[in-house]
Amino acid sequence: MTADAGTAHTLQIVNDPTYRARLFADPKRVLCEESGYRPREDFAVEVVEERDDTIVILLPARPRDGEDFEGRLAETSQRVHDVLFSSGVGGFFIPDDRLKWILRGIRSSWAARAEGR
Repeated sequence: MTADAGTAHTLQIVNDPTYRARLFADPKRVLCEESGYRPREDFAVEVVEERDDTIVILLPARPRDGEDFEGRLAETSQRVHDVLFSSGVGGFFIPDDRLKWILRGIRSSWAARAEGR
């Protein structure tokens, strides 16, 4: 997403209550519709509203039945999480490389649309 498109999107999120409500209701659908990106992978997008009095804690996924708990704990605690900021306001927390590439595809499609390509 270009800086102008990123700034415009941030302003829309902040100032347009109808858009904000749509984004909270179904963020994946809104992002994919607006960007024109149609990823094949199954993934979810969750929106968490930042508040001045709240610390958000991301909990690792529970181990599956029969999965080695120690291995899961080591994998989760040693993983480097990627945080991509849109324009210095808000951002995207990405816990997995596969999801990083999906988000980058969404943002690239969005930028191309914003530039009229």
